[in-house]
Amino acid sequence: MAPFLAYEDKGPDAHRVPLVLVHGHPFDRTMWTPQLDAFSTTRRVIAPDLRGYGASPTTPAVTDFSGFARDVDALLDELKVESCVLAGLSMGGQIVMDCYRLFPGRVRGLVLADTFPAAETPEGVRTRDAMADRLLREGMHGYADEVLERMVAPYAPPRSRPTSTA
Repeated sequence: MAPFLAYEDKGPDAHRVPLVLVHGHPFDRTMWTPQLDAFSTTRRVIAPDLRGYGASPTTPAVTDFSGFARDVDALLDELKVESCVLAGLSMGGQIVMDCYRLFPGRVRGLVLADTFPAAETPEGVRTRDAMADRLLREGMHGYADEVLERMVAPYAPPRSRPTSTA
């Protein structure tokens, strides 16, 4: 059985298919706060913290994407969600693709954002594992400063300027 996952569950449990939001690395469910607020006015929206992220427990073993997918499946069982639309960002997108592979009958739709379907390379696994070790040692602050420029568009929208009527 999967570890108990921390999660947010908002919105009416009406006759609409729930939306499940799966965060990317190294984030947690709070990255989805604007979407939770917007979509939960008309439908049930669920955003878990993946195992080892946010308020969810860690486990001594390394969790692969299919392990995260099985955790999502167990959470859906716990919440009595028969089918849903799954949305994932980056690593979360890879996890929801594994969800579709493992339990396709439960998935009514996929939203894939900034992700890719190819399996991670051995070098990518080593890089991700090294980063995880670093984050455990040093915390998120230094990492956040380093990657902020890559995660936010390098421009600001143009400000509207008053036009002269003279």
